[in-house]
Amino acid sequence: MRRVGTIVLVMFVVTGASLGFSLLQPPTYEASIKILVGQKSTADTSLSGDVSGLQELTLTVARLVPTTPVAQAVVEQLNLPKGSAGEVLRNMSVQQDPGTMVIDVSYKASDPERAQQIANAIGQVVSKKISEVSLGANAITARVWEPATLPQTPVSPDPVRNSIIALVLGGLLGVALAFLLESVDDSWDSPEEVEEISAVPTFGVIPRFETSASKKVEALVGKKEGEQYVARFQFQRQAQKEAADGYYERLVALLDPVGAASEAYRSLRTSLLYAVADAPPTVILITSSGSADGKSTTSANLAVVLAQAGKKTLLIDSDLRNPSLHRIFGVPNVNGLVNVLSGEYNPLDVCTEPLPELKMLSTGPIPPNPAELLSSDRFAELIGQVRPLFDYVLIDSPPTRMVSDPMIIATQADAVLLVLDSRGTSKGSLRKAMRNLEAVGANVLGTVMNKTPKAETGRYSYSS
Repeated sequence: MRRVGTIVLVMFVVTGASLGFSLLQPPTYEASIKILVGQKSTADTSLSGDVSGLQELTLTVARLVPTTPVAQAVVEQLNLPKGSAGEVLRNMSVQQDPGTMVIDVSYKASDPERAQQIANAIGQVVSKKISEVSLGANAITARVWEPATLPQTPVSPDPVRNSIIALVLGGLLGVALAFLLESVDDSWDSPEEVEEISAVPTFGVIPRFETSASKKVEALVGKKEGEQYVARFQFQRQAQKEAADGYYERLVALLDPVGAASEAYRSLRTSLLYAVADAPPTVILITSSGSADGKSTTSANLAVVLAQAGKKTLLIDSDLRNPSLHRIFGVPNVNGLVNVLSGEYNPLDVCTEPLPELKMLSTGPIPPNPAELLSSDRFAELIGQVRPLFDYVLIDSPPTRMVSDPMIIATQADAVLLVLDSRGTSKGSLRKAMRNLEAVGANVLGTVMNKTPKAETGRYSYSS
C-alpha cells in the first residue's frame, strides 16, 4: 500500500506529541482511604442482621461523601484557603466496593503529603458527621478502616501508557487519513490502475526526458543510427530556430536513441505492431484529454521509431488550432492539410520527409472553421487516399477536452491511442475522454502513460 508512509508518519507524530505532552505535565499523586459502614449493636437485631440493608445504607453514605458540607468541613479542619471546597470536590473520587459495606475514597494532589493529609481529613469528617446525624441505639457508624499512606509514585502522567494509547489512536487516525487521501487523490500509481479506469491496455510508459545541446547539433547536421538510419533535416536553419523554442528537443528518439525514453518509444512501437495480429490498424488517431499531456511529442517519436523499423509512415498534424509537429521536426508550415482539404494540392505534394520512410503533412494556414474541414467529405477522401500507400498513418489531433475535433477524426480512424500525463491527467479526465470517444464508436486501442518520473519508471512495466 503506497500510503504506509502516511500511516507511519501520523503514528509517529501523534505518539511523539503525546509523549512530549506527558513529560511536560506536573506529577499528580493519589492517596486513598477505606471507610467501613456499620451499625451499633442493640437488643433489636433485625436491621443489624440485614446485610443487604447495610449495603444500601453504605451506598447512601457514599453519596454523601462528595458533597459541599464535607468539603467545607475539610477546608476548616486543615485551615485551607477559603474557597477551596470546590477544589477538594474536584479532586475527590468516591465509590462503594460492590457487595460490601466499604467505601473507597481517593484524593489527588500535586504534593504527595497534601494528598495524604486531605484524604485522611475526609475520612475523619465523614465519620464525625455520620455520628452527629445518626443517634440512638441503632445508630449508623462510618469508621476509617484503612487510613491513607504517603504515596511514593505519581499516578499521572504515565508516559508509557499514554504513548501506547497514542500509538493505537495514531494508527487508526493514519489509516483513516490514508483512505481519505486515497479517495481524493487523482494521481496514478501504476499502469494497472490506468487499465482499470480506462478498461484498455497500457501500451507504453514514457519517462520524462531531457536532451543535451550537443546531441541536438549532431542530429541537426545528420547522424547515423546503427547502420541504416540517418537523421536528415531539409531545413536546418529553421530547425535551429525552433530548437531554441524548446520544441526540437522533444524528438528524443533521434536526439538520444540509446536513452530510456527512446527505448520506451520502441516498446510502444512493439506493442502497436503486435496489438491486433489479424487486422492491424493502419490509421491511428493519437489524442489526449488535456493540452499538456504530450500527445504531439508521442506522435512525433512514435512516427520516428516506426520509420526506423522500416515501416512506411505518414504523420498528419490535424491540430488546426494549435499545430506543433512542424516545430518539433523543424520544418516550415506554409502549405499542408488545410490546403489539401480546400482542394489546392494533393497530399503527397505538400508532405515533407524528415526521415527515410517518414513523411509528414503539417497543418498549413490556420483555418477559421477547423471542425467543418475535418468533418468534410474531403477529409474522409484524404484518409482513403493515403491508407493504401503507407503501413501506418498517425494523426495528431487536439485534446478531447478542448474541442470536438478528435471525435470527428476518430470516426475515420481504425484505432485511437490516448495519451495521459502520469502526474497531470486526473482520473476524472481520463474517464471523460473515454466516454467522449466511445460515444462516437471510436476503437480506443490503448493508452500511453507519459511523463513518468524517472525514479518511478523502473516500477512501471512496458505493457505489450
